Amino acid sequence: MERTDGTLDKVKILGRKIFFVNPSSKIENHVIRDLRDNEYEAYCIRDFRYAKYVLTTFRDSVCLIYVDSDLSYTTWYKFIKSLEANEIFQGTLIGVLSERIPQAKKDFFLLNTDLPCGFTMTNMPFKDIFKRIQMVLDINEAKGKRKFIRLQLSMNKRINAFAEINGRVFSLELLDISSVGFAVNVSASAVSAFAPKQLLRSVSVTLEKKTFVIQCVVLMSKVSGKVCNSVLFFLNPPAKFTQAVKTFIFEELDNNMEEILGCASLDKTDYSALDLESFGTYGEMSEDSDDVIEEISEAEEIEEIEEAAEADDGEIIVEADEEGEGING
Repeated sequence: MERTDGTLDKVKILGRKIFFVNPSSKIENHVIRDLRDNEYEAYCIRDFRYAKYVLTTFRDSVCLIYVDSDLSYTTWYKFIKSLEANEIFQGTLIGVLSERIPQAKKDFFLLNTDLPCGFTMTNMPFKDIFKRIQMVLDINEAKGKRKFIRLQLSMNKRINAFAEINGRVFSLELLDISSVGFAVNVSASAVSAFAPKQLLRSVSVTLEKKTFVIQCVVLMSKVSGKVCNSVLFFLNPPAKFTQAVKTFIFEELDNNMEEILGCASLDKTDYSALDLESFGTYGEMSEDSDDVIEEISEAEEIEEIEEAAEADDGEIIVEADEEGEGING
């Protein structure tokens, strides 16, 4: 069904939220961290029973599902088919992640599910997993036209800023922030000090209890009533400041997501009881290897320790059992 509410135009501009459902520790601790560092708005949904609530709240998201634990492969398949069958999730772009799924079961997923974000094998070093997932996200325009994540600031007490210009101190009302700049309100009487292209040599930004003094360039200013709305660009900020801003942004986004999950109702559907034939399934997924999933989950912690032991100069090297596969499997 074609969308006519302008949502797709908004997605093309602002991009999509990225949800990893049931991620492995490798994905959560390394890949998601690196995606965020590269300005992708990525989140974890550790309990799949929250997934449909979140995807209903944030439609037109990317949903990447790790199928090696918690449920059998057959049950994960049924869960994915239930998403496909519901019109609410028509704009959700689904992908599957697995480290050790048997080839026959992987083929079954590829034959019977619609996976815009592909089926990605994760039995490879972290940097290669990141590159493959990044490629999938870029093909699906997950960032949209934006380059940086902007956090709306509404009376946020964790951050404040002021600018010192020619001996005068101007308090900045922060409207939003990204890793490269922020939008602020100042008194309309200060419009000359915040003229476009103006260099502000001393802007103090306090995050929690740590204060950074940086330089900014005024990109634009517009007077509206008694206030002047200005967009300031951080000029060659120290790396510690940029990282502190990114950390702050995602801490706030995670807090917002936790509030949403706190209002969520758990999905109580028993997907294992659903009939495969009701989904128009081709072929049959044998259950022969489903009983090894619990053993695999128990072995993941041991595997993480073994991988860490193979670290060389901070890079963890993992021997791949088979070639990882991207969008086309």
